[in-house]
Amino acid sequence: MRALEGFVRGVDALGRAVGGLAAVLVLVAVLLCAAVAVGRYALGFGRIWMQELYVVAAGVSFMLMSARVHGEDGHVRVDILSRRWGPKTRALVELLGNLLLVVPWCLLVLWSSWGFVRLSWQVLEPSAQAGGLPGLFLVKTVIPLAALLLLLEALAGAVRAGMALAGRPDPRTLRT
Repeated sequence: MRALEGFVRGVDALGRAVGGLAAVLVLVAVLLCAAVAVGRYALGFGRIWMQELYVVAAGVSFMLMSARVHGEDGHVRVDILSRRWGPKTRALVELLGNLLLVVPWCLLVLWSSWGFVRLSWQVLEPSAQAGGLPGLFLVKTVIPLAALLLLLEALAGAVRAGMALAGRPDPRTLRT
């Protein structure tokens, strides 16, 4: 049981760290977007790579933050149903939702993106735009990384739900 509790706490710590990075990327995207707008319209200056960079920063932040949002139960729910359920029913639905929906989806994304990302790394794929970002292969790598992070959060969520069904406290709230 301690190993499962440690797994949940470890995934939670990883999610907080990655979520913090993703939050910084949102700020970077906003500042870059503003700089591109000011540069283009006020100064007559623009670069394709700067435009691509703020789009990439926003996209990467979204992909990385999805796992953290899931870990904090911030994802969309059908509250009209779940608010009528007791804690055990909610935990059972959470367990089944993670194992039957989220985990298979993450495995599908990992499997289907692997060749796509591998090929991009083999050719060190740059942007298709002249003057664009040189490291598009790095951006594509975030796809399976985000799926892996979400997979870990889904497994941790399944463990938490299983513990709730067994009447045990949430490992994130326990002191070690």
